[in-house]
Amino acid sequence: MVSGANSGANFSLNASEYQQNLKVRILNVIGEVIASEDLQQFIGEYTKQIDLTNNAKGIYFLEIETDNGVINKKLILQ
Repeated sequence: MVSGANSGANFSLNASEYQQNLKVRILNVIGEVIASEDLQQFIGEYTKQIDLTNNAKGIYFLEIETDNGVINKKLILQ
């Protein structure tokens, strides 16, 4: 699940019952990394709140790289 607010992004991720490596990144529209976190051998539920108040209003992307592929979600900062 991913949700946004005027000042940031909240998201939670539920990894399946086996361990996997995760890379979580927030990117701007030109591909610059705004925030990132690497989770090694992760299992369970991961919840994160990222403060984007110092960033310009616009479109950002949440990218979650797992052992099984990449998940991309669009975030709109208003």
